[in-house]
Amino acid sequence: MKNLSLVLNAVLLALVGYLYYVHFSGKKADPAASAVIAPPSMDHGVKIAYVNIDTLNAKYEWLNAQRKALEQKLKEIQGSLTAEGEALAKEEQRLNEKAETTPPAQLQAEGQAFMKKVEAYKQKQERMSQKLSDEETKTSGEMMANLEAQLKSLQSQIGYDYILSYSKGGGQVLLANDSLEITKQVLDLLNAKKQ
Repeated sequence: MKNLSLVLNAVLLALVGYLYYVHFSGKKADPAASAVIAPPSMDHGVKIAYVNIDTLNAKYEWLNAQRKALEQKLKEIQGSLTAEGEALAKEEQRLNEKAETTPPAQLQAEGQAFMKKVEAYKQKQERMSQKLSDEETKTSGEMMANLEAQLKSLQSQIGYDYILSYSKGGGQVLLANDSLEITKQVLDLLNAKKQ
């Protein structure tokens, strides 16, 4: 096993020496043996910019107003559901307290009516949760449509080939040159647009 490692190291050393010789001697290696393809020329001047999504989320007025409206709806729904849940808990406690003194037929009827109320409460929770989720999805879609429209406008004015999104610590672009940032221009366009 140790001999195999020595042999592999010797072969690798020989290959590195050959590549060094070919590269610096001016001789060209066999083109068929080369699998590296040179990148296309960037002579035409690709224009790239980025939008800082964190800043956009914090300062886009329409989006902030939508978030506040959703938060208010969530509070209202939570308040309503909490009140209903507490009322159901009190009713369950009342049924349990009178279970010993109530005739079985009446207790069964009241229990069934109570279970229907509990089921209706659960369905209401699911409907409200789905409604909020749908509104969040709709808001997100509208924001993306607004953003895309303004980016297309900006792209046609300035001629950007690519506009990337950047988010510190979580975006697809890990590092960006600040001179390429167009977040302020995009925010100005979005905030100026009447929503």
